Amino acid sequence: MNEPDEPLRIALAIPHLGGGGAERSALKLVRGFIERGYHVDILVFEKIDTLADEIPAEARLIELKPGPIHDIHDHIHLVRRFGYRILKFLRRSLLQDARSMAAYIDAEQPDCVLPSLPRAKSATLLAICFSRLGPVVIPTIHSVLINRKRRFRSLYSILFPMADRLVTVSDGVADNLSTNLEFPREKISRIYNPADTEEITKLARDVPEHPWMSDDGPPVILAAGRLARVKDYPTLLQAFRQVSRNRDVRLIILGEGSWRRRLEKMIRKMGLQEKVSLPGWVSNPYAFMSRATLFVLSSRNEGLGNVLIEAMACGCPCVSTDCPSGPAEILNNGRFGPLVPVGDDSALAAAMERVLDSPPGKEALLARAQEFSFDASLDQYERLILDLVRERRRTL
Repeated sequence: MNEPDEPLRIALAIPHLGGGGAERSALKLVRGFIERGYHVDILVFEKIDTLADEIPAEARLIELKPGPIHDIHDHIHLVRRFGYRILKFLRRSLLQDARSMAAYIDAEQPDCVLPSLPRAKSATLLAICFSRLGPVVIPTIHSVLINRKRRFRSLYSILFPMADRLVTVSDGVADNLSTNLEFPREKISRIYNPADTEEITKLARDVPEHPWMSDDGPPVILAAGRLARVKDYPTLLQAFRQVSRNRDVRLIILGEGSWRRRLEKMIRKMGLQEKVSLPGWVSNPYAFMSRATLFVLSSRNEGLGNVLIEAMACGCPCVSTDCPSGPAEILNNGRFGPLVPVGDDSALAAAMERVLDSPPGKEALLARAQEFSFDASLDQYERLILDLVRERRRTL
């Protein structure tokens, strides 16, 4: 594979660098691209920098300021491009984001832009209409669309054809996207989120700053992710209460979010204050995973469910809901951990007890995690980008 004469400039666009899975995945790609000799820019729209310490020194972090818009001119221009149906989506904030992205593209001339999460995807695809240049644009889709608001599905049906290719984090997301938006399946590439198993193994040796992880007390069941509706922690708490009636166990839920007060109230109402801990966001969840007895994913839906891969890379047994659309792919339809119906606390409790009584072998979990390795994911991204950039240059 012949590479371009000069290193490519790759831009990864994301709303902000909060502590979510999409943000972590983006920074893993940044490090990988830099290690392979590419110039990398990180584009953000908000200064939320929870993960700022994880930005490689070689990367440029650029905060895109709201760009100036010309309401009538911009609206006419976009109507000519997409038709009148685009008008109901043209919020001032979206136009400002698109204009700021277009200004970046014209000034810095990146070869490729990889936007993640709705705000960055919409702004980047609209920016193509305002920019004098035409970089390759490859949005990453992290979750199924069937559960999204109809407004988002309608907007994506208009904008996604502007992309050179779509990347989804699982086959399930790709199939869902193709079906719900009637988008050509051949223009969708499935690339699993990069799991840096070597780095995970290294970080897993650290001792967590939580007394339950080093006090030789009862087994700890672990969950991790935003404290949000989609993670369905109420079902996990109901299941944990059932398990705790039969054995002495404790539960730690790592993460922060808008549902904290609701979950704290639920924990008090259940009388589980001494058995459930919500320590908030932590910089090294792998230290917890390597010492937990069981990891549980209770989500209503997941694009992939990267935390399952990370838990297995730490040798931690897993239980998950069989939610759309990644966990079944990761756990190989239950071979590497039970899958239970979404929202079924009794089934989740029963699965948790089965794994606590008879956990799978650690070596099998470690081997499965390697199938989602960082290098395999990065290879696929690099090949896709080089192919599309080469094709674009041939047409200029």
